[in-house]
Amino acid sequence: MADTQWWQHAVGYQIYPRSFFDSNHDGVGDLPGILTKIDYLQSLGIDFVWLSAFYPSGNVDSGYDVTNYRDVASQYGTLADFDRLVTAFHEAGIKVVIDLALNHTSDQHPWFQAALADPQGPYRDYYLWQPATATVQPNNWQSVFGDSAWTYVADQQAAYLHTFAAEQPDLNWRNPAVRHEMVQIIQWWADRGVDGFRFAGVTHLKKRTDFADVTPATAYYEDVADTVTLLADLKPVLVKNHLLTIGEAGGIDPSTAQRWLDPATGFFDLLLEFDHVHFWEQATPKLPVAALRATLSRWQQSLEGTGWNTLFIENHDLPRAVSYYGNDQGEYRRRSAKALGMLYLLMKGTPFIYQGQELGLPNAGFTKIADYRDLDSRRYYQRQRAAGVAEPQILSQLALRSRDNARTPMPWTHQQYGGFSDHEPWLQMAPGVAQINVERESHDPHAVLPFYQQLIRIKKSVPALRSGRYELIDTGDNQLYVYRRTLNGDNWLVVVNMSDQPATTQNFDLTTSELILTNLPVDAASDDMQIQPWEARLYHWRRLE
Repeated sequence: MADTQWWQHAVGYQIYPRSFFDSNHDGVGDLPGILTKIDYLQSLGIDFVWLSAFYPSGNVDSGYDVTNYRDVASQYGTLADFDRLVTAFHEAGIKVVIDLALNHTSDQHPWFQAALADPQGPYRDYYLWQPATATVQPNNWQSVFGDSAWTYVADQQAAYLHTFAAEQPDLNWRNPAVRHEMVQIIQWWADRGVDGFRFAGVTHLKKRTDFADVTPATAYYEDVADTVTLLADLKPVLVKNHLLTIGEAGGIDPSTAQRWLDPATGFFDLLLEFDHVHFWEQATPKLPVAALRATLSRWQQSLEGTGWNTLFIENHDLPRAVSYYGNDQGEYRRRSAKALGMLYLLMKGTPFIYQGQELGLPNAGFTKIADYRDLDSRRYYQRQRAAGVAEPQILSQLALRSRDNARTPMPWTHQQYGGFSDHEPWLQMAPGVAQINVERESHDPHAVLPFYQQLIRIKKSVPALRSGRYELIDTGDNQLYVYRRTLNGDNWLVVVNMSDQPATTQNFDLTTSELILTNLPVDAASDDMQIQPWEARLYHWRRLE
């Protein structure tokens, strides 16, 4: 790549406002609550925050059914609160990135209401309509939630497209007026001091224009190779304001990513791709280490010199990493949380930390469907029950895969409701927050939080760990993940045992290496040949093989 950009050596932190900190004691997190925690984010070593959706919304899908792109939902505060928050972050040296849902609005948005009111008016073409009847849909297209992607409007004898919920009608991105609206929205937030955008659902923007049946029934939005052509009108406003662009890009391959990240022909600075996570499609046991190695290494190698990787293992749509990849039971919870942190954070790219990940928070542990608030989880439950699946089996799957696993409120203290609020939270707390919270972890040198702080300091201070080439080292097993970072002859080695069993390092020589960091006490990590379960080591490797 050409000149180094600030975000290439930065660490991001995703905040889910509803669950971060409640300042007004109503059980819901808010923007003033985030303001009170800036010192914490500074102590962690964060360079920019990504604020998940906070717009006025129909609240059908956790704020991603937007009713007004130029305001703050009242439950989160006001525009004045937002302005104060941005100012405070900037004074602390932290940049601000916000979510922007490009694919759809709420069905309560004024644009859609105008489209319903006047089929001949200018807003009709802001959305995608096809002739239909009460019994015959335009085609077999299916939403990501498993039902029809069309909702029939009887008095108009037509149906509108929604890739997500019926309350989230898709925008027609082939309409220049829609693109112009988004340009104006971006400039409006840039004028308020925003430093970048995470564009949600960009791989859904380009739809088939023939409206023919497809196999599978979701393939109507999967022809994404030239999706960035629809975004070309947005590029000037982004470049003019020096805005960081992050694309949520599930389903793309590395070759497409290269084009999308190319400064000359692409649109994005960073992409959130999901090859290493498959929670939307299925709830599976932990990924085999060999498959994980192959997937992550393919992306590392494909973007070497042609793009920049985005490093993440958690976000608001995924289960907790320690429960999915790791082992959240007993002593292995801390150990595997640290191991996973070292594994991904020291790869080449810009790391993102999702709130609570730095504490090793586990999944929610919900035992009944009434515990869940997530639309996807509730609809999954309904579909599975209708198909005759036993309730215990469904709940077991949700306990592993539900998006609510990541949305439990952030635990700050050992007090009731984890110090998140004085009021019962909108969603139950994760288990064990009396022991797993910021206050306790901040005073325990062996906790997950100080380990993350160490990882961030090391990542920022070692040029090879910032910019060096990534090289996978084949260990020939399904336990160890070992890779090297190299820059101008300076070599660093990451060794992680991703299993509950001891592993051997006999396939490579560590005798000329200096152990820099481990997630076990030094005396327990002194055996060069045996790597304990969920042990992670960082070596300064002085000699190439």
